[in-house]
Amino acid sequence: MKRSSIQRTVKSLLNMRDRIRFDLPFQRNSVWKRDRRSYLIDSVIRDRYVPNILVWNNGDGYVWVVDGKQRWESVFMFNDGEYRLSKGTADFQNEVIANKKHAELSDDAKFEFLTYNFTVTEFSECTFEEVEEMFYRVNQAEPLTSTEKTRVKVSPDVREVVQELGSHLFFEKIAFTKADRNRYVDEKLMWQFLAYTSHADIDYSGASLNMFISNLDEVPRTIAEQVEHRLEFLDASFRNWNTKQRKVLKKVHVDTLFQIVEDAEKHAVTEERFGEWAASFLIDRYTVDSPYGQLCQKGATSKQGILNRKNYMLEDMQSWLKTAKH
Repeated sequence: MKRSSIQRTVKSLLNMRDRIRFDLPFQRNSVWKRDRRSYLIDSVIRDRYVPNILVWNNGDGYVWVVDGKQRWESVFMFNDGEYRLSKGTADFQNEVIANKKHAELSDDAKFEFLTYNFTVTEFSECTFEEVEEMFYRVNQAEPLTSTEKTRVKVSPDVREVVQELGSHLFFEKIAFTKADRNRYVDEKLMWQFLAYTSHADIDYSGASLNMFISNLDEVPRTIAEQVEHRLEFLDASFRNWNTKQRKVLKKVHVDTLFQIVEDAEKHAVTEERFGEWAASFLIDRYTVDSPYGQLCQKGATSKQGILNRKNYMLEDMQSWLKTAKH
């Protein structure tokens, strides 16, 4: 087996598109959702690191993609105008690119898109069996997501829905610590979202959540759609927050923010205004000794504690909207 690496710009990939094949038998279907594809394009436009694409050259003139199908598919689909960048996409060089298709981007953004270099590792002089083994080695080396680790608790249908929702890019904005992820706090937050949206009469203690999970035979489509919609709203609200600002998006605050999205929309609060209020509330005015800060310390998982935080945050938002300058 021989191996070599080359650079391929997006423009060159588009020019050789008819030679690129994604249909090796072991390949997965097109599984990325729009927000994940959008994040990839955002990385391309900003010239961020994207992992190597692995391809196989078996001498038949085609480029057989071994690992990287979702990435290159996302590039082609965006170029073809099949989806928009997500509402949570931050501005690029003072240009609003959120919710835009490729054709709607400025010439500068299009230039960055077309000139991005993918590192392509090509394998040759190897058999199909060797390529297939390489695919499984690469993918099995990836750590399981936290939702995958809960599969013993839920039915396959529930697991599929939770995996899709849990992969939403808003979770990348939340200030999870390494310890949080080791304790699967990100997973717990997703279950809390589902429990709240389902109007489950539970607190957020481990035992109560575990009971909710074990009794969940299915996630109704309407519930999944509501959760996804609120995640989209939050993602758009914090799209231009920098790394320092996102440090305040801790689990306890995000859970309450999620709960009041419905109230915000009932009062025609836009994502931008919601983000401005959240910055005022969580960055400018929040302290651990403030009334809301105290609510976050005491009885954080109890039913009354959850309700108290929601009511306080909701009242503050309504008050701020009445007095803040537009």
